Amino acid sequence: MASDRKGEASAPDTGSSLATLSEAQCFELLAVATVGRVGFVSPEGLQILPVNFRLGAGQRIFMRVAPNGLLAELADSHTHVAFEVDYHADNFRIAWSVLMQGPISLLDAEAQAAYADLHLPPVPWPSRARSLPVQFVPTRVSGRGLQRTSP
Repeated sequence: MASDRKGEASAPDTGSSLATLSEAQCFELLAVATVGRVGFVSPEGLQILPVNFRLGAGQRIFMRVAPNGLLAELADSHTHVAFEVDYHADNFRIAWSVLMQGPISLLDAEAQAAYADLHLPPVPWPSRARSLPVQFVPTRVSGRGLQRTSP
């Protein structure tokens, strides 16, 4: 281990490079991912919920939620939330993260058409009782990618 100016130990050089991803690169990654997290503030504090999703036309992210659940309430009130998706390879040589902000909402006519065109609709983990499709339309998108050349 190397040491910094104050004599404290620092991490060894891993040959890592961190890059900012373009919005187009972020959506390319989202197109092959299926699990993300919705973050929002509730009366109980900060909440982060895992969800299955699919990227659809118009850069919409579709999820199916429980009709009487918290995400359905947020969608009904067109609440702004954060949505995050990440990935890392088993050997940690490649990793990326995409963070977005925007409203979650019920489907309007245009979104219903885009949802109907999905090759594979989102399949929720817990149960098929999550039958209400909702959409997240990002207004801000940022992403980071990491490549590592040594262990």
